[in-house]
Amino acid sequence: MKQTIAEGRISHDASVVVPKEVKTAIEEAAIWQGGAVFTKPLAGGLNNENWLVRDEQNTPYFLKVPGVGTGFIDRSAGDIGAQRAADLGIGAKVYEFNPKSGVEITQFLDGYDTCTTTSLRTSELGLQVMSIYRTLHGGELFEHTNTLFDQIDQHLCQVQEHNIDLPIWVIDLVEEYKDVKERFMASGLQIVPCHNDPMPGNFMVKDKDMKVIDFEFCGNNESSCELGLFLTEMFYDDEDAMPLLEEYLGTVTAQSLSRVQASRVIGDIKWGLWGVINSVVRNAQFDYWKYGIWKLMRACTYKNRLDWHQVKSNI
Repeated sequence: MKQTIAEGRISHDASVVVPKEVKTAIEEAAIWQGGAVFTKPLAGGLNNENWLVRDEQNTPYFLKVPGVGTGFIDRSAGDIGAQRAADLGIGAKVYEFNPKSGVEITQFLDGYDTCTTTSLRTSELGLQVMSIYRTLHGGELFEHTNTLFDQIDQHLCQVQEHNIDLPIWVIDLVEEYKDVKERFMASGLQIVPCHNDPMPGNFMVKDKDMKVIDFEFCGNNESSCELGLFLTEMFYDDEDAMPLLEEYLGTVTAQSLSRVQASRVIGDIKWGLWGVINSVVRNAQFDYWKYGIWKLMRACTYKNRLDWHQVKSNI
């Protein structure tokens, strides 16, 4: 049996070290004021400290504490997205949000399984994601816009700010991104409210019910960017992706397919740059540089498999 120790109102397993910022978040949370709680860390989460907290009634809650070096994330916008998803029935209920600290307390999705790349490659779960996207995208626009192009431009400024020396092939890839961005802007963006972060762990499933969590990067975005990000994150090839695109779009045209294909490339550019930047601004065991370079290399690989000139012409 594990030994439990108590530090004031907060108890935890003796083997667990509760960081100061997590203790502060628990102590300041209105929902637990005056009551004893038990907490333990949860695996996953590259931008946050994620903890399970149980109150005196043994009710479980999900506590999210912003990680070091993530000040560029608009936490208030993320809270709006999480509230929207909860209202639409596709997200966890939000109990409390501190706009000053960015700490968020939500429903703990007890009994739900965290999705993986492998599980989201199945037709059943892939189609469920498309259903979630249709629901989210069909709603009222957010007050804030956070297109994939906005995100990449922000990252390029951060690269300059931190004097990050990018490999020459990445610089060439960035030039391709600039050309694609111009083409999207010329043809017009199809703006919808988007989640923008299809990491497998952000999808939770229980029986036939799927929820999407972590709305830190949400905002109005080009719809094909949401689709492209998901398909590249789950390693869908173009053939296996077609049933999902048909489910979402109805009819897949040459233009809609090209926009998704181009979005897959620039999606990996975005997350590749994000990884490279985090390797500089965060002190973590996770190898952000390796993650970022791998994403950028995948963008190159996929681009080179396409008739890239034709794809850009169709945008």
